[in-house]
Amino acid sequence: MQALQLKRSFKDNIADIYSLIGNDEGLILYSLEKFSELIPEEGREFCIQTFEGNETTTDEIIASLAYGSMFGDKRIVIVRDVTAKLSVDDAEKWLDYINDKSSDNILVLVNSPSIAKVIDSYIVVVDCNTMDLPMCVNYIQTLLKYYKVKYDEKTASAIANACNRDFAKINNELDKIILYCGQEIVADTHIVEELVPADIETKVYEFISSMQDKNYDKAMGIMSVMRARGEKPSGLLALITASYKNIFALMTNSGETDFLAKSLNIKSGAIYNIKKRIEESKRKIPGYLYKIKNTLYYLYDLEYDFKSGKISPENALDKAIVYLMGKTNAV
Repeated sequence: MQALQLKRSFKDNIADIYSLIGNDEGLILYSLEKFSELIPEEGREFCIQTFEGNETTTDEIIASLAYGSMFGDKRIVIVRDVTAKLSVDDAEKWLDYINDKSSDNILVLVNSPSIAKVIDSYIVVVDCNTMDLPMCVNYIQTLLKYYKVKYDEKTASAIANACNRDFAKINNELDKIILYCGQEIVADTHIVEELVPADIETKVYEFISSMQDKNYDKAMGIMSVMRARGEKPSGLLALITASYKNIFALMTNSGETDFLAKSLNIKSGAIYNIKKRIEESKRKIPGYLYKIKNTLYYLYDLEYDFKSGKISPENALDKAIVYLMGKTNAV
């Protein structure tokens, strides 16, 4: 079953065990949201439990599945990223659980192949891998039609390609395009190019946002993805520096979006995202403008050091990351 078919499938039957597999975190989060909607909002805090990682024990999960809900609703037990091989004893416990199952609770495995392999005959598999281009195009066109946005024949594929078929990014960019176009402006490839920032630029801003939120695990995960795609340290450092330059410029300059986009040589969609992030950060980080300025000066110095041969690009990028994490006199 494809992730987008999950909600529709609930109308016919809700299975006892699901296994979400795939590399698209946006589709995984979409699917988990559909499961949470099975529980009334006021009871979700008590009726949904999540276990994560190989430290999780079989006994803990099965005990949670056996626990009845005090509100009379189903309980949903989510198990994420359990990849360690199960012992024979644990495998037998899972088989016993299947044979003796007495509750209506739902088990949702997320990229947990070791458990799924033992009970594979009893699970519904939900595909959360990155959608192929035809599926992306169909999904985008469905949403544009729903919101009565006019579009040309190349628009949907242009959006899908600009977002690297990433489900979360597609939804984020579609929100902007739908808001911008309304029911009057035709969404075409020119508008997509103007509003949708390049994928690598988006990832760099996500990296910066995660750093500012002190969510270092997420930030380093984003950095690892960019490095795995072949992005060079010098290019990443240049993009991080340019991103901070844009943040500083938008904090110290006023004007229409089109003027700022032209003068800063960035897309309108990027300006929208940066301004939104600035407002969030200003509320959370005292002296935000001063700290952005100091960070920008530090990044300029690092670029000079590696361009003049004092340090390698790899060391420069590492120093920038350490600085942004606050391990020196950082922001």
